[in-house]
Amino acid sequence: MRDYGSHLGADMRGWDFAAGYGEFMTGLHAAAFMNSSRDSKIQKDPFDLPFPWPKVAAVEDVTPEERAALRASLERRSAFAR
Repeated sequence: MRDYGSHLGADMRGWDFAAGYGEFMTGLHAAAFMNSSRDSKIQKDPFDLPFPWPKVAAVEDVTPEERAALRASLERRSAFAR
């Protein structure tokens, strides 16, 4: 799961395609540079480079009981005390 560039890792994450760590960082840097240096009068919308993860996050149904159990588990393991 630590290897971003493997097809198995991409499939397990639900990504559309495999991308290595270098490709991932290069894409983030390129998008940030292109959007920071674009002329917003000419190019109204920001550049959107293709990234491997889906554009719409999957929504999973969780029952209120499951949510309470997950929240309790998170609070037990959290390094940040409330």
